[in-house]
Amino acid sequence: MAKKEWTPENWKWDEEKIRKYLEEFKKYLNSKDGQKEVKERREKLSMAQELLKDEESIESLTSEKLSSLLKTLDASKRSPVPTRIMSNEEYFKEFKTWLKNLIKVKSQETLPEKSPEDIGIGYASELLTLRNPKEFYLINNASIAGINKLGFGELPAKNEESYPKWRPLFDELKEKIKSVIEKNLNKEVDYYDVDHFLFYVHKSKISQGNNETKEDITEESVPEDQTSDQKNENHLTLQRYFQYKGFYFNQDLITAFYSALKTKGFVILSGLTGTGKTKLAQLFAELLCPNCNPQDKQNTQTAQTSSENQNQCKCTHLFLPVRPDWRDSKALLGYYNPITRRYERTPLLDFILEAMEDYNRNKKDASPYFIILDEMNLSHVEYYFAVFLSVLESGRDDNYWTKETIKLHNSEEVLLDNNGDEIPKEIELPPNLYIIGSVNIDETTYMFSPKVLDRAFTIEFRDVNFNSYLASLQKGQNNISEDELTKLRNALLNDLRNNGKFCAAVGDKSEIKNAINVLEQEIKGELSKLNQILQPYNLHFGYRVLDEIGLFVKYATSAPVVVGKLDKKDALDFAVLMKVLPKFHGPRQKLERPLWLVLNWCLGKSAEFENKTFDDLVDEIWEILTDQKKRPSIEDLTNVIQKLKSELNNRSKNESKEANPESQTIDENQNRTTEELPESTSEAHQTEQTSKTENTPIIDKFKYPRTAIKVLTMLRQLYETGFTSFA
Repeated sequence: MAKKEWTPENWKWDEEKIRKYLEEFKKYLNSKDGQKEVKERREKLSMAQELLKDEESIESLTSEKLSSLLKTLDASKRSPVPTRIMSNEEYFKEFKTWLKNLIKVKSQETLPEKSPEDIGIGYASELLTLRNPKEFYLINNASIAGINKLGFGELPAKNEESYPKWRPLFDELKEKIKSVIEKNLNKEVDYYDVDHFLFYVHKSKISQGNNETKEDITEESVPEDQTSDQKNENHLTLQRYFQYKGFYFNQDLITAFYSALKTKGFVILSGLTGTGKTKLAQLFAELLCPNCNPQDKQNTQTAQTSSENQNQCKCTHLFLPVRPDWRDSKALLGYYNPITRRYERTPLLDFILEAMEDYNRNKKDASPYFIILDEMNLSHVEYYFAVFLSVLESGRDDNYWTKETIKLHNSEEVLLDNNGDEIPKEIELPPNLYIIGSVNIDETTYMFSPKVLDRAFTIEFRDVNFNSYLASLQKGQNNISEDELTKLRNALLNDLRNNGKFCAAVGDKSEIKNAINVLEQEIKGELSKLNQILQPYNLHFGYRVLDEIGLFVKYATSAPVVVGKLDKKDALDFAVLMKVLPKFHGPRQKLERPLWLVLNWCLGKSAEFENKTFDDLVDEIWEILTDQKKRPSIEDLTNVIQKLKSELNNRSKNESKEANPESQTIDENQNRTTEELPESTSEAHQTEQTSKTENTPIIDKFKYPRTAIKVLTMLRQLYETGFTSFA
């Protein structure tokens, strides 16, 4: 059924709330703070109208002037765009070209969808509004939050295409505030006045009897173009669902996990014990299970050593604890018993057969089935999982089944199990079968071989954010309605099914070709450059990895609204981290130089490394990072890692704040922004002290900060022990 088109009738204003807020807004405009803000807003208008007057004015802009203008925008709070304008000449030129096209937009038209990196409707609508406030209006998180406080119902989508649909709402508000603006500011009302009112509503607290509320998110704490209408509080997102269940996961990590699962169907979750690796897999699988009630019980089908009660539950997820004595696939798929002359089947075999039957019966409407291998590396994965690794990489036929089969037995006669049911001689794996493994690294486990890592997406769980976790526990959603869960589940299922391809799209050459073709030339060039860097050290990647990276970037940048999207550079950052770095495993003599070259690749302004000694290259890279030309010590590496982690966390923190709007304490001043919050960890304190001495945040020197953090960590381990690996 086609989605119903949004109309103004979908939204109702609360006239009493509007009246109360207007009374307070009128007082504010006549206060000292209000008059100061009015002056600042007028200066911002004047500056924008002068610099963006016409194409000639835009062409004459210097990077300094454009950066200064952008720094005044609400969309630029905590955004890397002004810094990138100053440091990246190509980005500066691209931005000016986009501005010239932007000012050609007429009233009632959609906004241009093609825009520079990190730019979206927040930037576009604010620049247009500042340039011509009589014709254009500002769509950002604060304005939407303000509208939500003044009424109820459904709002249009927050994207460039839906921009004209917001006009009736802004026209109505402009009429409602008209008399207040004319009497108190002695001017004709325009859409920028509407934005002023909505921002005041967004950050204000109005007593409403027992329903007294306070908005703790200020506009500064929510970067406009890292979010969208998908994260509106009226929607149950995957991150909020996890928080409701008592688990906090970073928003970008959730998107990376989902997109990797959709791309490949085989994901390994590695890292620190107790960070929720297994729970992430379980909760996600339970949410999509048609036979589970994720609101009040955990109903994971747990494998037993025998098949005695194997059919008690028809869940679409199987929790399989790996045993250290597994040496082949018998524990997974069963075996022929020569004594009983029967086949000893296993819960996993039953589970796979059930997934096959579901896909044969329902095709594109089948359910996804999840195998969760807990403590996957307690035994050699290359031994007990070898047949799966081979078959999964055999390719897919026209119906998306694996081309090769898993052989169960060689009997020429019909072979039965202990219940008298026939056992097939071989099985193909269906496209709706997903495998998620959790991994801990200690003295009781085994390292993965390149063969395993090459066939999976590996996601690390290393960073721990106590502040966000505690806030999610304290102020998490107390209840989720069945209707909300159904909408979330359906949105995920519709996307994950992928028109019946499920996770087999990676074997569809037309899908791969399309994904590679839509990759921007810059990303293709970056991957080619990285591969050329690694090739002399035999650490380069093949066509399969390129295909998977292309597909991952496509899915991550177009993920469902309930999952959240990554921008193109973040998607490539995650892809390289998950598909390229896991192959790094060895001594200092082998890995030191290639790791420094990968770090150099991560930089926005890379050092030239041809015809240079290794020591000179390291000195130059370190000078770019720290303005100190020297060979870094282990302590130097540690300090940069801590700084980069903290700045990356701060850049991502707004997403957590948006998912947990009450995560700041109630006693805080309502205008206090995220930047002013004290950090409780010693790591953040160290970062604050060292950052005072540098003008440019270190994260702005990197195009790919996550990969850089991992490379720096591996270099530190290399210098400490003489050996390093991804895990």
